[in-house]
Amino acid sequence: MQSAKNQLEKKDILARQAVSDRQEAEALLNQERIRTRTISHELETIRAESQSKLKFRGIETLSLQAIQAYLSKLKSFHAPADDLLTAYLPSGTRLSGVISEKVLERVEEENLTLLDRLETETGIVLFYDIHRMICEAIAPSFPVTSSSWQLGDSFEVSLLEEILNKDYRMLVLVLHAGESFIGFAPDARVFDTEELIRSSVKEKHSKGGFSQRRFERLREEDIAHHMDKVIEALDRVLEENKLIDCVILSGDFQLIGEIRKRLPFNLEIIEKPSDIRVEKSGGEEILRTVLSSRRYLL
Repeated sequence: MQSAKNQLEKKDILARQAVSDRQEAEALLNQERIRTRTISHELETIRAESQSKLKFRGIETLSLQAIQAYLSKLKSFHAPADDLLTAYLPSGTRLSGVISEKVLERVEEENLTLLDRLETETGIVLFYDIHRMICEAIAPSFPVTSSSWQLGDSFEVSLLEEILNKDYRMLVLVLHAGESFIGFAPDARVFDTEELIRSSVKEKHSKGGFSQRRFERLREEDIAHHMDKVIEALDRVLEENKLIDCVILSGDFQLIGEIRKRLPFNLEIIEKPSDIRVEKSGGEEILRTVLSSRRYLL
């Protein structure tokens, strides 16, 4: 009888000890979970801060002539192993959605972040050396239409050369309040038709109150009158040139929105940066600017 009682007491002690050990283990586990969540949050914060500080090593504009010389140099670059990655990404396409996961792992995360920031109307072409001797992207003057990639001992530049050398029949509009430009180039080499449209548009008003509201209304009327003249000229150019491959727009965002409504739906439209100033540029310089590409050093 005493033996059975001793055994029950021992079991009771062991049970209480097991409960105590379990509670201690759960407490330690909760502490580790909290610590893990804290570290994960800190890592996410550090990653977000580092990504926000990431910048391109350089950005430059390449004229048609300059990019031909650039591609010639790229073609001369060779690697003893398949270390040179070329990727063609249409607008809105990410590298992660095109290349294999195995190859993607060989591209630095910082470079992927920079690539994802590039939102260009014409897409990008990536030239990336796995050993990071060459890490850059080109936003060409005309659109990349399909995605593709290659990992080899040289860069694939022939597709980009085809894009740049194609003779687009293009309509160019540079739109600013009071001074706009319309030009038609039948072969992406020289304008066959060009027209400068000027109107008197009041400068922006800096004062407040009723005076400003009245001034702004008059300015809006001036801009509307200017756009009427632009649309009249546009209709004339469209009537004279039935075959157009693409329309290149640059200038004031709101004016671009208005002119888009007047363009045929079947035309491909490309928006270019708004830093083209009509009053400081002739037709030849405007054409050279819209045919230029952007180079981004990662």
